[in-house]
Amino acid sequence: MELQLLGAVEAWVEGRRLDLGPRQQRLVLAVLALKVNQFVPVERLVDLTWPESPPHSARHAIHVRVSLLRTVLTLAGAGRDGVEIHTRGPLYVLRADPMCVDAHRFRALLSDARNATDDVAKASLLRRALDMWHGPPLADVVTPPIEALCQGLEEARLTALEEWFGAQLRLGRHEAVIDELAEFVIQHPYRQRLLAQLMLALYRAGRAPDALVAYRLTRRRLVDELGLDPSAQLQKLERAILRGDPALDLPEPPVGPVGDDDHPPA
Repeated sequence: MELQLLGAVEAWVEGRRLDLGPRQQRLVLAVLALKVNQFVPVERLVDLTWPESPPHSARHAIHVRVSLLRTVLTLAGAGRDGVEIHTRGPLYVLRADPMCVDAHRFRALLSDARNATDDVAKASLLRRALDMWHGPPLADVVTPPIEALCQGLEEARLTALEEWFGAQLRLGRHEAVIDELAEFVIQHPYRQRLLAQLMLALYRAGRAPDALVAYRLTRRRLVDELGLDPSAQLQKLERAILRGDPALDLPEPPVGPVGDDDHPPA
């Protein structure tokens, strides 16, 4: 069985997608899956399901949703994979192998990538992790408290993306990632690490003026919208580009042709 949280909340058994019921029911399963093998108080589920003015029957409604989810999992044979929902008083827990939940597999792949000493292996592991995403986490059940609950996952995704670009740059694949980097800089204009990577990629591709334009546009935006200057690291990179610092060049010739791991997911 596979539970998917990196996008819409879905459950799959042997290639068949299960009907998990209405939004609030899928939300309950998603929260239990995020906290797999940890007990979650019913009051926490109530707060996440009804951020404002929960009905008087909220606790009972959660109990009903958990019972319906148990039925769905039982009929799908999820118990054979060790996936079951248990109750202990006012607490619920999803018992399962964490690796059947994509969010936990994602974090495991990130850990493996950070332990890799070879940039080719690191890039491949990061690519596998990033390819698991199909949209914002819990995209079809989102509420303001759920957005806060998922901030750590979204931040982990962006950090993994930055690490993937970093590995590509160290491998000499700067020209292959310029367009994708530019898109992500537009989507996340305050991620200064992404901008630094774009500037370095442009510089190494012989496009130093474009790198400086990208820096100046971001500097203006930071000052105008946030009242902040670019980081010291970013200012140092601008100065290095202006003087054509040889330290910005690759220490070795670029590695090999572009392969399947050289493009991030959409």
